[in-house]
Amino acid sequence: MSSDKETDQDPGWQRMSYRDVAMHKVMLQDVVRTEAYEQAVAELVLPEHAVLDFGCGTGILSMFAARSGAGKVVAVDRSPFIKTAREIAQANGLDNIDFYHDDEQSLQLDEKVDVIVSEWMGHCLFYEAMLEPLLTVRDRYLAKDGIMIPAEVTLHAGLVCDEEVLEDLAFLREKPYGFNFSPIAQVPFEQSDLVTLDPESLLEATADLGTLNMHTVAKTNTPRVFTGTLRPDKKGLVYALCGWFSTKLSPGVAFGTGPDDLPTHWDQILFPLPQPFQVDPARELTLSISPLTEQTGKQQLWAWSITDGETTQSVNERHQAMQGQEDLPRGKL
Repeated sequence: MSSDKETDQDPGWQRMSYRDVAMHKVMLQDVVRTEAYEQAVAELVLPEHAVLDFGCGTGILSMFAARSGAGKVVAVDRSPFIKTAREIAQANGLDNIDFYHDDEQSLQLDEKVDVIVSEWMGHCLFYEAMLEPLLTVRDRYLAKDGIMIPAEVTLHAGLVCDEEVLEDLAFLREKPYGFNFSPIAQVPFEQSDLVTLDPESLLEATADLGTLNMHTVAKTNTPRVFTGTLRPDKKGLVYALCGWFSTKLSPGVAFGTGPDDLPTHWDQILFPLPQPFQVDPARELTLSISPLTEQTGKQQLWAWSITDGETTQSVNERHQAMQGQEDLPRGKL
């Protein structure tokens, strides 16, 4: 996650900006993420390769490429932090990295590259909204038979069966302090949340919602809808969906970000259901998660659903701020 995606106005999620050292420190300390990229770059980058690092952040992936012997490295980021990235490279004696303060539209290169490496993935893949810009760069600058790192990504979903995971969401439903908060009590159940889940909180069965081959996936201006099926391993109530991703960086390097995987800074995303959903092994379930292309302010919004063919629950996420209040006139209501 190394775009100029500012998150200062995103309550409850990342409150840091990509101009802040703290944000980059979090990602560098993610050993699963960073060492996997280091291994993939070492596996794939050859001395004759020109490498483009899109959304370079601190330049760590560019430095891996330079250390692996790449003939030329191009580091691109829309954030002014790229000036600091250049200073970091210079401090390490890496003078074959060219730094560009550009986005996918303004970038102008004279030649195509052999490898594009990018840590573009956000929470549940799409929180950063970097996929489409990356594909623009790929279509413009990746040479025929070029290499993409990562090579593919897969979105996964599970079923949360532990009611305690949603205990905090139910607070407003319980008439705190003796008052009825019904006008807003349902809102927390229509908003996603970043969580770190214990595997015991989920049913064993999970669904693969779709895999993107980063060499061939096409750009789109419409919401991508990811759908998969699973058969629950036992009867019970489901209170939320949980989303995460896995990625294959190279033929020899892969990792996941699910509850059963080693912890990463990506964690998982909780997608609450308005009401508990009864599941049964006799009924196959269809799960759907869609990152909405329209973002309100700084917040990525989602849509999600679950159905067993007879009963369906679906949610189009609300913005954290209540709608319809922006133009409220001054004075007595």
